[in-house]
Amino acid sequence: MKANTSLSVDGAVLAQSRELAAALGITFSAFAEEALRDKLLTAAARIAADYERAQGRDTAEHFAEIEAERAAMAEAIRAAGAQW
Repeated sequence: MKANTSLSVDGAVLAQSRELAAALGITFSAFAEEALRDKLLTAAARIAADYERAQGRDTAEHFAEIEAERAAMAEAIRAAGAQW
């Protein structure tokens, strides 16, 4: 569901944003929504990364273990006669 809102934006930022939106061939509304989504996704990714780090899942050892599990699973699937 789309909703209308009002924003107070610095004049220069508004002008540059409208100009860039036009150059990209999208409306200012689409441009603003995309920018807001980018900010939300960046914040969510930061939260997820902080969580993974707190769980110790950001080390080289962890990634090596995950890769070994992936390779073992792929080999087991091939050994079972799977055809991709």
